[in-house]
Amino acid sequence: MAKPTMKTTENATTIMICREGYEDILQEEMIIKGAISKSAELSSSPSGPGAGLLIVRFPAKAAGADRFSTPFIFERQRLESALWFNDQPLKAMARAIVVQLLPLISSRNQPWTLHAFASNPNSAHPLIQRANHVRQAVLDFCADHFTVVFRRYQASDTFSAADAFLVLQICVTPGGLWGAVTPSHRLSDPRPGGMHRIRFDIQAPSRSYLKIEEVFERLQEAPIRGQHVVDLGAAPGGWSYAFLKRGCRVLAVDNGPLKLNHPGTAGGSLTHHRENGISFVPPPTWRPLDWMVSDMLISPGQTLGMFRKWIERAWTRRFVLNIKLPQQHPYPAIKPIETFLRSQPRIQFHIRQLYHDRREITVFGMRG
Repeated sequence: MAKPTMKTTENATTIMICREGYEDILQEEMIIKGAISKSAELSSSPSGPGAGLLIVRFPAKAAGADRFSTPFIFERQRLESALWFNDQPLKAMARAIVVQLLPLISSRNQPWTLHAFASNPNSAHPLIQRANHVRQAVLDFCADHFTVVFRRYQASDTFSAADAFLVLQICVTPGGLWGAVTPSHRLSDPRPGGMHRIRFDIQAPSRSYLKIEEVFERLQEAPIRGQHVVDLGAAPGGWSYAFLKRGCRVLAVDNGPLKLNHPGTAGGSLTHHRENGISFVPPPTWRPLDWMVSDMLISPGQTLGMFRKWIERAWTRRFVLNIKLPQQHPYPAIKPIETFLRSQPRIQFHIRQLYHDRREITVFGMRG
């Protein structure tokens, strides 16, 4: 049985997964933050650039847990100490993955799971089906030949955020796949590939609904009945709808029209203020709000000016900001927002490019 050609050098390889076409933007962020140098050994996917991953190689002694301590904004997932497997028939591929990577699991007495995903799920020729087939073939091979280790396998949705476990990650690309065994605390996101796929609600007036629902999932906190919400830049109403369906009281702020057919669903209430969201001041009786959310078509600098006012005056407990990216050098444009948030000791926050974001990123968090 032929084995795959594997890239085995004295360098340790880390695979950084991102949205397709954002490889250079992720690289720029990593350089500015000092995670890699401008002279670092970088390359695109073996199948060519734009495949949704960045390959970073370090001397083995320099690759450690401290190098990437927190997820980057434009990062979806990471595979540290990754190995490359050229494409080949399914059973041969499964055998090669198990032979090369299962010893990293069998040597530790921990439960484990398997994440298989495509590097380019949004492309014209997605590899999701191939990833699913490889996943099942690996599990079948492990069950047949390594029964003791397989008994420690659990489906990923059986673990809680506090559990310690190992993850066999398989990232399928055109031409082959990358594989790695990652401790759960080293994942940049608990979902396979960092991809949060949200089911669209046909009652929602726009696809922006998917973004706010993804935030709730990432926060592991959804709005509850009776909470007070201000939605800045609300039209046509996708974010407002997500709160209204849960029974919240919403002030929707936008000069444009809303397209909400049933704003009172589940006991929620809606008031539409036709004014500029940048200068809007919430009513004193609502302060501090439970949620302030903003999806306005304004520059990152304008967003920071508006957001600073809300935070410094303690007008809200939770916040979600969608920020549109400039065409050139997006990370330097949004860095002042990140710097401001880090200067606020009572604020817990995340800045990520969501799975459902396009040319934008989302800031979300709460006052501690």
